[in-house]
Amino acid sequence: MKYIYDGSFEGLLTAVFEAYSIIENVNFSTETEQVNFFEDIHVSTDLKKYNRVKNSIIKNISKSFFNDLVVVYHSDNLQKADVIAKCIKGVYKYGLSYLNSAKEEAVMYRGILKNFGSENHDYKGLLRFREIQDGFLFAEFTPHNDILKFITPHFLKRMPNEKFVIYDVSRKTAAFCMHGNCEFMEVEYIEAVDSAREMFFKSAWKKFYSAVGIDERKNKKLMVSNMPKKYWKYLPEKDIEKSD
Repeated sequence: MKYIYDGSFEGLLTAVFEAYSIIENVNFSTETEQVNFFEDIHVSTDLKKYNRVKNSIIKNISKSFFNDLVVVYHSDNLQKADVIAKCIKGVYKYGLSYLNSAKEEAVMYRGILKNFGSENHDYKGLLRFREIQDGFLFAEFTPHNDILKFITPHFLKRMPNEKFVIYDVSRKTAAFCMHGNCEFMEVEYIEAVDSAREMFFKSAWKKFYSAVGIDERKNKKLMVSNMPKKYWKYLPEKDIEKSD
């Protein structure tokens, strides 16, 4: 049996509320996925039911567990809804030790958190900003997981006096930050134009990168090991190596 929700976290927890007694035999899908309108159960998001589930988890289990559920929801794992629902039921029945068990959902839960945390950590160190029009710093990236809201506070702390934009190209969402304040918006396209100073330093950096590199000593395997290729797309020095 499938329970269909609107794709939001609030909608998912509403569906968990409705299906709790039979969660072991239920799959959860969003309205954008292929559904059977005659057999599937469609659940409308109900904030009262969502808050009942949320408050119960925080009170009876822990706020940390609830926060981790939010992280799992923002992952790119296609089975995340089922994992969240079944882990909630499992923890209520067996306690937090369930999450360290060999149960399929618990194993997937730990794997999702590890994958999400790793990507979130990597981008905090590898996200590349460039100066564009109006004095803004601009960084674009295409993460596997929906980590925009999770990495932005890191850069707000590091650059509290700067104006900057972080743009998730694949999800068309952006964080617009100015002097410690931030707003998240859906944006179809951002026309970012490098400032004159950015073009100068970018050109200088490419020349330096080419000058210090020794073709005979290039170790591509080591480069990929230190920084996987998925992080190369927005590095100006990698324009030189497009043939790779």
